[in-house]
Amino acid sequence: MRPPTLSSTESMPIPLKTILENLERSEKVECNLDGLFPKWQAALAKAKEQIPGIKILSDGEIVYLRELSPGCKACKAGTWDCIFTTTRCNIKCEFCYSPMALPMDYTGSVFGSTPAEIAGNHARTTITGVSFSGGEPFLEPKLLLEWVGWFKEHHPEQYAWIYTNGLLAEKGLLQELGKLGLDEIRFNTAATNYNHPRVMENLTLAAQSIPNVTVEIPAIPEDAAKLITNLGEWSRRGVKFLNLHELIYEPGTLSASMRGKRQSVILPDGHRTEINPDSRLLTFEVMKTVVDEDLPLAVNDCSLQSKILQIRGRRRTIANIAKEPYEKLVGDETLECYCVYRDENDYHFIHPDTLPEIHSQVPAYKVVRVVREAPLALISKPRWIAFEEE
Repeated sequence: MRPPTLSSTESMPIPLKTILENLERSEKVECNLDGLFPKWQAALAKAKEQIPGIKILSDGEIVYLRELSPGCKACKAGTWDCIFTTTRCNIKCEFCYSPMALPMDYTGSVFGSTPAEIAGNHARTTITGVSFSGGEPFLEPKLLLEWVGWFKEHHPEQYAWIYTNGLLAEKGLLQELGKLGLDEIRFNTAATNYNHPRVMENLTLAAQSIPNVTVEIPAIPEDAAKLITNLGEWSRRGVKFLNLHELIYEPGTLSASMRGKRQSVILPDGHRTEINPDSRLLTFEVMKTVVDEDLPLAVNDCSLQSKILQIRGRRRTIANIAKEPYEKLVGDETLECYCVYRDENDYHFIHPDTLPEIHSQVPAYKVVRVVREAPLALISKPRWIAFEEE
């Protein structure tokens, strides 16, 4: 294979020219994860020495203590769908990285805008879990109950959970959600200073109606003392799982302007973000505290490494729907096909597996291999990453 020359594009069909032009216009970026990997490995090696029972899998992409929630398992496998029931919120957290560009009346997910549409697309994938998020989903309690009820009635096999800051998650709603079959509810206690009285009361009530109660928060180094001090209180109130996110300063969200130490990251798809390099170390400190104090908590390290694993899985899952009939999923993250053509009016896109047969039938035709990144949403512009002529 070789890159095209100026003269070789003259007789190309317009779709191929468009792909080439898009590829040439795209920004050339260099992923810097190779530089971060040794630091991650050093931190993981130290954690393994200090924390009895810690599980470190897939070179550190999956790290947890004791067990993982079924929802977290689905997330890490890329078989989870996050459904927004509202983008409105009743508080404004500086660490929030919900996309600010979404319209205020948005509902739905990357798979559609109604329960039936979403579920129809789920059926074409390997989705095993759904979450209901926002904003704050309890700001729209009627809609939340309708959506949870619909999915639990039509797809009871899917593990379902809700994200909330807890202020509005009151007894009656929690009992109703329990009756509907909600599997888990996740409280972001960092949104209200870790031990807000109303949130603690609602958290306790949740444990009486819903099988699994989780605290899911960012690991903020400046809040280490507050976090560690409240571990025992949360577990006494019925929390089973603790999910700690590596602190990310995501462009286009409130977190972008948050205080804290920063380290730039460029992901393989060119996305740029920043992390707090001390955040994951706090997660390991919490794990050690849980072991030392023998607290009945399972702790998940939801790190940037883990999110990269999740993104790979999500691309693989969505590719099942998004790929064209002539495209082939290569690995987890790319879609490959070939275009054979004689001139700009006589061309065909073909599946890679049929190339030898087509070659023998039309040996005089020119052949171009094109590759795009598997998308993260059904409706997204293709990101072309390779264009090679034979």
